[in-house]
Amino acid sequence: MLMLMLCLQIDSLSLDQALARGLNVSPAYQESKVTLDKSRIAFFQSLCTLLPTVSTTGSYTMSEYPNVPTGPTERYSTNMNFSMPLFDLDVLGSILVSGLTWKSNRIQHRSDLTNLILQIKSAYYGLANARELLRYSDIAIHRSDENLTLIKTKFELGAASRLDLLQAEVLYLQTRQVKARTKTQEITAQEQLKSLLGQTRDVYPMDTLAVPRNLTFPPLDSLVENLDRVNYNLRLAREIERAAKINLVTAYLAFVPRVSGFYGFSTSSESLHTDLGWYPDNTTKNWGISVSFPIFEIKDLVFKWLNARKDYQLKKLSRQQTVLETVKALRTTYYGLQESYENLQLSQRSYEAATEAANIAQEQYRLGALSLINWLKVEGDMYTSKTAYSLALSEFFVQQLNFSYLLGETTFNKEP
Repeated sequence: MLMLMLCLQIDSLSLDQALARGLNVSPAYQESKVTLDKSRIAFFQSLCTLLPTVSTTGSYTMSEYPNVPTGPTERYSTNMNFSMPLFDLDVLGSILVSGLTWKSNRIQHRSDLTNLILQIKSAYYGLANARELLRYSDIAIHRSDENLTLIKTKFELGAASRLDLLQAEVLYLQTRQVKARTKTQEITAQEQLKSLLGQTRDVYPMDTLAVPRNLTFPPLDSLVENLDRVNYNLRLAREIERAAKINLVTAYLAFVPRVSGFYGFSTSSESLHTDLGWYPDNTTKNWGISVSFPIFEIKDLVFKWLNARKDYQLKKLSRQQTVLETVKALRTTYYGLQESYENLQLSQRSYEAATEAANIAQEQYRLGALSLINWLKVEGDMYTSKTAYSLALSEFFVQQLNFSYLLGETTFNKEP
């Protein structure tokens, strides 16, 4: 088997290996990480605005005065100032907004991570299920081919009717059709998983789907109550609304004067001094507080406040709409998951019963207690029930992954 995989360029991967590979190569996930890093840098950059700002200048000036016999004069000046905001609501608002943006990007990054994990799991489960159904299709084709060969022999001997032969041919063709559809599903799942893992080699899933036993569903009301705390979309909408509210408050308080402190050194001399000891004794120090009144900025501040108010209203309405849509999605997915689980249990029991019935029918046919047509009908029912069971199993796991994503989780109780 190992040599065959090497020759066919196939990677045999478990689910954990597929997840690890997908997280390492996914461009969307890497882009999300870069965006998160940028928001973290922007937050610390806004914090640095609280630190003193240092500005230094140096100038050389030559002045010429008319009717002055001494000629032009030279002057060398140096200046160093430290300024620091003491009360600036714009600075505080930008820090709060950048902090909420960083938090929103952390939520979005976690949402992207969870979404990628669920996509890889869905593709992996779909591929594992398709390969299992493809393997069963080969068995069904082999068995129906043997039945057709047997009935052809009996038909040539006159022990089977034309109707029996046609019934066997129909069953054989139906099994071939099922294999063709299953092969298409397997190729689709294979290409989707290869795309998510960023590779060109085919993937052979090592893990198989296991039927969940005694799955319990928590009360829907408790899930709805906790939805605002765990759902990524709702958490993101809440942080965006908070940022818009802070922008509104900041725009309103922008009419308040800004206060900053400063401390500086300056020197001025007619000659350039290279002796550093000269500067401490000839330096002028100045410090104080400056207050800035936005008297001539009233027009811009008013429009800024109006835009901030409308933006906050939009974000608030958007969050309300997100809540309604998410609650609706949770309710429909919850009942859909229950239905798919019940359908899975019924399909499993139907397949088990159909398999047992096919074995009994085959034995009765060999003993002559069952007609050929009835035996072929039971065989066809077994193949149909196996296909239905496989589809129900795949649908259940897809519903389970969607339900887990709505709850901000990657698991629901216990996955295979």
